Amino acid sequence: MVTFMTLSVDGLERLFKPLLDSERVKLCGVKVSGRSGRPLIQLFVDWDDGNITVGACADISRQAQDLLDMQEWAPQDYRLMVSSPGIDWPLREIWQFRKNVGRVIRRGGDEESFEGRLIGVSDEGKVRLELPEGIVERTVVQLTGARVIIEQFGKGSADFSRRHLKGLKRNKG
Repeated sequence: MVTFMTLSVDGLERLFKPLLDSERVKLCGVKVSGRSGRPLIQLFVDWDDGNITVGACADISRQAQDLLDMQEWAPQDYRLMVSSPGIDWPLREIWQFRKNVGRVIRRGGDEESFEGRLIGVSDEGKVRLELPEGIVERTVVQLTGARVIIEQFGKGSADFSRRHLKGLKRNKG
């Protein structure tokens, strides 16, 4: 008996999790779009200690396609895309914050809007940020949705970077 299962994000995450775990790859997100007869399934993956390569994405794509093709509930005709989430993907997990230590992050849209340099992340999920008014500590939960911003090297960001580097040298002491 064949059970039909719709292409849910949760279902696809469960299906691909063992594969990604075996490859030591983190799943940042899954998107399903397009028409039901030929959906586009997008997997956004990354390494927690560096930027994922095109070659790794291609390997994962082949394995994910084989896995999906073995499912009775999977559509006969679909498109699969495996890629990096990109630098502006919202940060949600502790490993994403750790990976971006030294970069400037921004969170907007509420009373806790800020822009600051990520300077440290503890095992307990405490995140240290350098803001213009000084060093502050927040939790990963409080910062969920923040995004890395690409610094434009002008007077402001260069001054910010010099202050940050001096602070890091003092802290390593």
